[in-house]
Amino acid sequence: MTDFSLFLNEGIIHILDLDGLDHFYFIISFCILFSFKDWKKIIGLVTAFTLGHCMTLFLSGLELVTINANSVELLIPITILLSCLNNFYVLFNNKQSKQQLITTYIILLIFGLIHGLGFSNYIKMMLFDEESIILPLLGFNLGIELAQLLIVAGLLTVLSALQLLFKSKIRWIRLAINALIFLLVVMMML
Repeated sequence: MTDFSLFLNEGIIHILDLDGLDHFYFIISFCILFSFKDWKKIIGLVTAFTLGHCMTLFLSGLELVTINANSVELLIPITILLSCLNNFYVLFNNKQSKQQLITTYIILLIFGLIHGLGFSNYIKMMLFDEESIILPLLGFNLGIELAQLLIVAGLLTVLSALQLLFKSKIRWIRLAINALIFLLVVMMML
């Protein structure tokens, strides 16, 4: 197995690992407002997050950026809570403006930077000193992107089925899922 495919696989496994539900919660939190008809927006959002994530991993892998691991471990759930708070705002006001969507892209890029710091120590342990980090990091980030898109597709499938079953109540279902994620992340922080 080549370095690229090994790290591609590691990226996929890392996101789909049930021991790391924070990433799963975050993906749901920023996609819960959308449906399949918004697929271009969602791919853009996921990619903005991955770009931020990728930049931090590269900078960290090159040892140009370091941050206290405890600080990162606190910031990651805070990003999820902020995403949920944004969802509450949009769902209670029953609309999302174009300006809000642009802001969400920027926020996801920044949140990607923070989440990338969480992976930086993990990825550094996997790399050898004499090894080039470019291909492994590209593979790892591509694996992350693919796994995130898989989670998004699953979420949108579930939301579409719920919308067919409970047409007028889908907003309340989204609110309930968002509230559940918010509570799970608060419990995770405690």
